[in-house]
Amino acid sequence: MVLDQPSTLAAGDDLRDGLSAVVHDGSHLWLVNDETTSLERLTLRRDRAEDHRSFDLTGVLDLPGDQGEIDIEGLDVAGDHLWLIGSHSAARRRVEDDQDPDGARNALATVELSPRRRVLARLNPAVHLVGTPNGTAGDTVPAVLGLGRDGGDILELLADDRHLRSFVPPASDDSSLPIPGKDNGIDFEGLAVADGRVFIGLRGPVLRGWAVILELDVGHGPNLQPQPIGPDGQRFRKHFLDLRGLGVRDLCRHGDDLLVLAGPTMELDGRIVVYRWGDALTTDFETVVRRSELKRLFDVPFGKGEDRAEGITVLDDGDSVLVVYDTPAKSRKTGTHGIRADIFPLDP
Repeated sequence: MVLDQPSTLAAGDDLRDGLSAVVHDGSHLWLVNDETTSLERLTLRRDRAEDHRSFDLTGVLDLPGDQGEIDIEGLDVAGDHLWLIGSHSAARRRVEDDQDPDGARNALATVELSPRRRVLARLNPAVHLVGTPNGTAGDTVPAVLGLGRDGGDILELLADDRHLRSFVPPASDDSSLPIPGKDNGIDFEGLAVADGRVFIGLRGPVLRGWAVILELDVGHGPNLQPQPIGPDGQRFRKHFLDLRGLGVRDLCRHGDDLLVLAGPTMELDGRIVVYRWGDALTTDFETVVRRSELKRLFDVPFGKGEDRAEGITVLDDGDSVLVVYDTPAKSRKTGTHGIRADIFPLDP
């Protein structure tokens, strides 16, 4: 793959160094670097993906604030639409190598929030990005849930949930900050969409070893309006998966199944595995998916401080998947802007 345009936030940054999600769409691959405000499109030509086009989302989504990343961590394509989701996470500041002890302590005490990260959006690429005319009436503007707009966002839906409310601060308490994503807090890192149903994988929190996948029903209208689908009229369902202590790093559809890319919740080197959750898209109730109900397909290699798998998508043949990595190893880099992804076969 060759990404030969600069980042929308820092022209000196190399987009290939921070890929966080990928989805296959006919002759194209859509990718995203989570430290930008753009979507990247490559055209597939045999064993290469090239002809890079970058689409800045700052005007398309009417982002709040003057700066900052969207932290897009999940992509999917359903019909004519491209879906994306931000991490919805809070971030604790990093300790820099040259900081003195006081600076390090202050960094670790600082938790930052950004409304730009709290977004679920549905776009028609032909209308909103490429600029092809004749979009339908429902596609005149992107459908958005979040970004501070009326109707709230997903975290507001979870504010009273008995499993997740302790990770979401009450809206009325300005002094309370959420647990950061890299501290096992809320961190959305996977997205799969089928017939108006939206499945969201959580890298965190992991609850005593059980990972969480949220499900919304947002319909097909011009707005994303979660409908009551859960117990007691809740506008979401929760599915608990025994991923042996791992969190969800990405999701993708394969027939009626969901493929789950699972990895560590924190910033560490550790096991990365792809599981198959059979018939996930046919469920119409909340589920508890035990180890025996998940098929372990294969392990994904990882490095020391590098090669952390972040995105997975099924290719045209239906029998293999492409995986992209954050912080790729030098051996993956080719030329000035090229990057090598991996292709893995699926089970028969």
